[in-house]
Amino acid sequence: MILRVMMVLGARPQFIKSAPVVHELLKRSEVTLQLVNSGQHYDYELSRLFFEQLKLPRPALDLRVGSGSHAVQTGRAMMGIENCVVQLKPDIILVPGDTNTTLAAALAGAKLNVPVGHIEAGARSYDMRMPEEINRKVTDHISAMLFAPTTTTVHNLQAEGIASKRIFHTGDTLVDALTAVLPAARKMRQTLLTKMDLNEHQYLLVTAHRPANVDIPERLTRMVKALRRISRNHRILFPAHPRILSRLKSTSLYRKLRLSKNITLSKPLGYLEMIAALETASAVLTDSGGLQKEAFLLGTPCITMREVTEWPETLRAGANKLVDLDTDKVVKWTLRAMRPRSKKPLCSDSPFGSGRASERIVRVILSKTSQLSYAR
Repeated sequence: MILRVMMVLGARPQFIKSAPVVHELLKRSEVTLQLVNSGQHYDYELSRLFFEQLKLPRPALDLRVGSGSHAVQTGRAMMGIENCVVQLKPDIILVPGDTNTTLAAALAGAKLNVPVGHIEAGARSYDMRMPEEINRKVTDHISAMLFAPTTTTVHNLQAEGIASKRIFHTGDTLVDALTAVLPAARKMRQTLLTKMDLNEHQYLLVTAHRPANVDIPERLTRMVKALRRISRNHRILFPAHPRILSRLKSTSLYRKLRLSKNITLSKPLGYLEMIAALETASAVLTDSGGLQKEAFLLGTPCITMREVTEWPETLRAGANKLVDLDTDKVVKWTLRAMRPRSKKPLCSDSPFGSGRASERIVRVILSKTSQLSYAR
């Protein structure tokens, strides 16, 4: 019997964490993969680059949901995904991460009584102001299979009363993805550094995209102020997410960054380029959840511009520091993190697993899907 597995993606972090699962599913003769791209990240060229670098197959359906408010984006995605489910009749729907696409696909599947499997289940920041936290919690509670990446995420799910038979501790697929692309990323490292006129371990990598940081003028101003202070004595590589670039250009902050000779403001990087930049940076300043984990795995000190993190595992041994967006604290802790130090290799004993999460997820799907129902 052929198992029809629908995987719904929509944002570039989902492409990354899903790629190893996709490749594992494609190995199985007893599986038909139905890949759906909601198009939540609507920069077509960059999304296509991620698909190419991760060797993802062309989606069976591309919904091109695009931008909009949370309600508009989630609603469009849910309507499109519902049509996909009716048309393709999957046996299970896999939803990775915590985006609006994740929630939309989980809701569409649950309402049509198709079992949903949530990859990266159980992550919690316990900050309900974050749209991602809402998406995570709702998705977990309506999913039939919860693929938890760490022991902490397993405990989070159990503490919320979710039945243990629905929880599977698999490890994190991000480790699988990082392990797979690291050799190729290292090959392009010198080319990237030469292009950006940077020296290895002598620059700060910066990313920012969360609305709580980039949509509030006061916080965005504090971020730029901190970067300009750091840049007095250090080089900064800042691949600008379209969201923050738009906000910067609407104010004088964009010009201030451009006039700072030690700040390289660039277009977003592909996944391989970003990993190359992250591994060779002396530190990373970010508000991204995925980059916190990747930095931890690569041994790059991380400063996170948030009050909380859904990945407390990264805080161990000071590998990641939460500073919110206090200018003085950002400067202080970033400069401290940039001090020369020896780097550890990719963690083999990390709390995120050893790089076999996708294999475990597929094995569970194949052995358990016939037993699934929404009866609790």
